Amino acid sequence: MKGLLTIACILISSIAVSGQTIALKDSARLLGEGKISAGDFVFNTSFTRDGNTVFFSKATVNWNYIAIFYAERTVSGWSDPEPVNFTGTFRDTDPFVSADGKRLYFASDRPVGGADFKDYDYHYFYVELNGSKVVSKPVLFNLPLPDGIRINYLSFADNGNAYFHSADGKGDGDIYVCKLKNGKYLPPEPLSFNDKRYFDFDAMVAHDESFIIFSSPNRKGLGGADLWVSFKKDTSWSEPVNLGSKINTKGSDNAPGLSRDDKKLYFTSYHERAAERPIYKDGKATAAAINKLLHSTKNGLRNIYEIDISDLKPSD
Repeated sequence: MKGLLTIACILISSIAVSGQTIALKDSARLLGEGKISAGDFVFNTSFTRDGNTVFFSKATVNWNYIAIFYAERTVSGWSDPEPVNFTGTFRDTDPFVSADGKRLYFASDRPVGGADFKDYDYHYFYVELNGSKVVSKPVLFNLPLPDGIRINYLSFADNGNAYFHSADGKGDGDIYVCKLKNGKYLPPEPLSFNDKRYFDFDAMVAHDESFIIFSSPNRKGLGGADLWVSFKKDTSWSEPVNLGSKINTKGSDNAPGLSRDDKKLYFTSYHERAAERPIYKDGKATAAAINKLLHSTKNGLRNIYEIDISDLKPSD
């Protein structure tokens, strides 16, 4: 959501933690190059149960406009992305498909209950899904939150437990869970690794609740904001570990998403090598060649990447 990456960029403290990092076998690659990752500012990923439809966000660099798109897997690759039928007027972002595939949750600054529009006043909503098709209007979704805590980057374990982060506006971001019990959500509980020294955001829980991946700009990592993982053991969470250089860069790495089997991680970053300088016929630049570069995945905007994390496991 707007503001979180800005906060991440201006936080200047760098507090030392363990130098241990995860060493994954796979390397990150663009998701849907030329279709999903095609030169736009894209982030977030959530898949339908069959894995054949992906929902994601597109935005302007200044966050003034955000919309939710979807693409479908075909025999020849991903289809051309299309906006979902409720998006395009307000800032809609952070889509998440429920475990049963029947709901798509998302954040939006659309007005609630007939109130006037308020810039960046986000709430969570859901729409009903029939397969990959949206078949209802947005419905407000609430959790039993005390004053001072707001839902950001909502994700669910398959047991219904709801995970999110909340920022206090003073440089602290913490991750919480609202557990689902007897069909009702309980008040939020902070995760055991929360620390007032750190700004942790964009938390994505594994569907089986065995681990959680999140971003942080001031846990000492490789760049401006790195992705970290914590593993669940009984009722507590392990000390977060950096996901390493196969994922993290010198820039910002965030907006994680997971495949339905939790074996692939999707995230937003910029891994592309520097663009090669175009060679023009007769040495004369052409608008077509320049525009092709400027509108490609090498234009410096962040793309969505995927990486196999089936070998991800806690250290001994």
